[in-house]
Amino acid sequence: MRTQMATEAGRTTAPSEDRALVGPNLLAVLDGVTAKPETGCAHGVGWFADQLSAEILRFAHLEPAAALAEAIKHAAELHVSTCDLDHPDSPSVAVAVVQIKDDVLRYLVLGDSTVVIDTKRELLVVSDRQTNRTAGAKVADVEHALTGEVAMQDVRRVAVLSDGAARAVDLFNLFDWRQALELMAANGPDDLIRKMRAVEKEDAKGVDWPREKISDDATVVYLDR
Repeated sequence: MRTQMATEAGRTTAPSEDRALVGPNLLAVLDGVTAKPETGCAHGVGWFADQLSAEILRFAHLEPAAALAEAIKHAAELHVSTCDLDHPDSPSVAVAVVQIKDDVLRYLVLGDSTVVIDTKRELLVVSDRQTNRTAGAKVADVEHALTGEVAMQDVRRVAVLSDGAARAVDLFNLFDWRQALELMAANGPDDLIRKMRAVEKEDAKGVDWPREKISDDATVVYLDR
């Protein structure tokens, strides 16, 4: 199997709050939720994304929902003594995970990140556009995740994207999902981001495609066989 990754910050003046994970049996993208002025936390969204990423990798032997639950629990323990984790705007991230284990591909999506699975029979696109559903300080957040599994023998290729990258399809309609996968297979996921950035620059005031962020952090992990 071949795995490729591409990531790019939405602005040159601020670091990306996206994180991409590629482990022995796991692919994931975490997309930090833009922080409000007051969060109750002494740490930034980027710090939280880093800690949760490390914990997800640590528990990658578990099924995705269990791994995320343990990751949230242990990440919370790192700053519960210094921060107000009950604050409604405490740092959180959208999460998309793909795990390949025991000849089965399992996926989890919590928030507006996207998993695209191209199988021999269908194209499965999984995302939750209710962006208030994200991974924060509470293990109960995992209850809102969309999960499922596919026999690995049926899988042709997979892409995991933050919403800033998925807008190439969802917002700008540059391609449908099958065409986007073909582009990544031929040129790599960085070409998807490059083509999307060109459109963002052409519509720098958000006139043709109204959007909250003119240019967002964009991350893609792509796998094919």
